[in-house]
Amino acid sequence: MSSLYRKYRPNQFSELVGQDHIRGSIEAMLKSNQIGHAYLFSGPRGTGKTTLARLLARAVNCVGKKKGVEACGVCEICLEIQNGQSVDVMEIDAASNRGIDDIRELREKITFAPTRSKYRVYIIDEVHMLSKDAFNALLKTLEEPPAHAIFILATTELHKVPETIISRCLRYQFHRATPDKIVSILKEIAVKEGIKLEDDAAQLLAERAEGSYRDALSLLGNVSGEKDLNAANLRVLIGLPSAEVVSQLLSAVANGKPQVVASLLKGFVQEGLDVGVLVRSMANSCREQIFSSQGADVGVAAPLLEELLVALAKARQSIDATSLLCASLISASLARVSTGSQEASLVVTNEPSSSSVTDLSEKELPSAPAVDTVSATPVKVDDTGAFWPSFLAAVHEKNHALYAVVSSANFEGLTDDKLIIAVKFRFYSERLFEPKNRNLIETIASSITGRKLVLECLVKADLDSGTNKEEDLLSTVVEVFEINE
Repeated sequence: MSSLYRKYRPNQFSELVGQDHIRGSIEAMLKSNQIGHAYLFSGPRGTGKTTLARLLARAVNCVGKKKGVEACGVCEICLEIQNGQSVDVMEIDAASNRGIDDIRELREKITFAPTRSKYRVYIIDEVHMLSKDAFNALLKTLEEPPAHAIFILATTELHKVPETIISRCLRYQFHRATPDKIVSILKEIAVKEGIKLEDDAAQLLAERAEGSYRDALSLLGNVSGEKDLNAANLRVLIGLPSAEVVSQLLSAVANGKPQVVASLLKGFVQEGLDVGVLVRSMANSCREQIFSSQGADVGVAAPLLEELLVALAKARQSIDATSLLCASLISASLARVSTGSQEASLVVTNEPSSSSVTDLSEKELPSAPAVDTVSATPVKVDDTGAFWPSFLAAVHEKNHALYAVVSSANFEGLTDDKLIIAVKFRFYSERLFEPKNRNLIETIASSITGRKLVLECLVKADLDSGTNKEEDLLSTVVEVFEINE
């Protein structure tokens, strides 16, 4: 594997791509010799934040430049900083040094004058990872910094940085790389490395990089052993799903064909491929359709895109992301089983277009909609025989995916304040107790009985659920994707 992103990392401000709005401001500041004491670089990963921090550290300390603002790159100070050997330029990874003791140590050392350079520069990467106490200690340093100290803070999650820190920094927002710029860089570097990179392969790498220059070059480095790259062999090398698989899955989910979804997922998993990459590709295709001029059905693509993004967000917190994503696709398909005879139209392009790159790393996602109030005919407390059919009918009307699980459950009975049911798998119980599902179940049960009920669910491995088709399907999913009981 070749570390192309290290080999071709910019060594001058003029080589920094895609951040002209920041480069111009920094260069103007250096020309006027108005050096700030604290900078905050925020933006997506792999867009040049740490690279610019190092370039700035060299520019303010270089002793060899004769004109302009660029560091000479050949004096001892420049070489020390470039090689990571300068005692006056310190890089701190906040992800692993997030305690107050680390910041206190920094505060103690910062009072000392630089050893060889004009400025002592502290580059704190992923600064949002600092603890609350560490932020408070850093704030005191930023409020009264020594004249020889410069702080450069970098973060991919600006919303996690306290406003008190932000307000004391010169803030610069980095832009996500556009597909055209990534393709241009990849083609240029491929020529230098003697790699024949077809246009469709370069576009595919740009899509997979999701706006990150670093990720794009890392991916190219991973496959640089192949001297002839096209989209077909690149998909195999980096484990991307084919456009055909993405198209078939989107169609199966949108048209309520859970058996087809389960079959396609089983084949994908058995090949050892990443389901997370598959779901992101599906989401990219939905987004492409929403913004394309091909007249795609936005009413189909938009809701599905939201469900895919929610599933990806949940997967980041799951101990078994593969099973969760597979179950989410099955559920999305089950929810569309009774959509109707007219199939939804989802058009998937064979290869990525320039607008395929999308920001799927955002963590702010819409919350689940509130459950509607259910109107039903109340039954007597002891008339439990009439309760269960009415309950199942109401659930089926409101949520087909939830009905697939509930209908396989065994009705155990009602008490004054509880609805008691039993299921065969713990996985089913976990689904029933998801907030929106539990809310719907308890709302329906309370409406039917005329009193407030809470759900109680028992797990009985020997439960006989009959021949319900949805039960058979979900049992298959449990077995295929090894969902732990």
